[in-house]
Amino acid sequence: EYDHRRYTMCHELGHGFGLPHTDENPYNANLGNCLDYTDDPDENIHPGDVNMAKLSNMYLTKSRRRVQEDGTILETTQLIKR
Repeated sequence: EYDHRRYTMCHELGHGFGLPHTDENPYNANLGNCLDYTDDPDENIHPGDVNMAKLSNMYLTKSRRRVQEDGTILETTQLIKR
């Protein structure tokens, strides 16, 4: 079925970008994203907001760590401007 192929493609591409499953129980309510296991893929054929936020955090941010004079570690994260 077409929706099942779209779901599988989105799911596997998500893993390729480093995303984990959002849920591994195919029998509960759909979460509306393709990293959710499902028996009804037509509701889960897009990455969804939660996975887009994870991708943004993974690929559109820059983290920097500094050690202060007192030994504490200061970490800052910035959104990369396009």
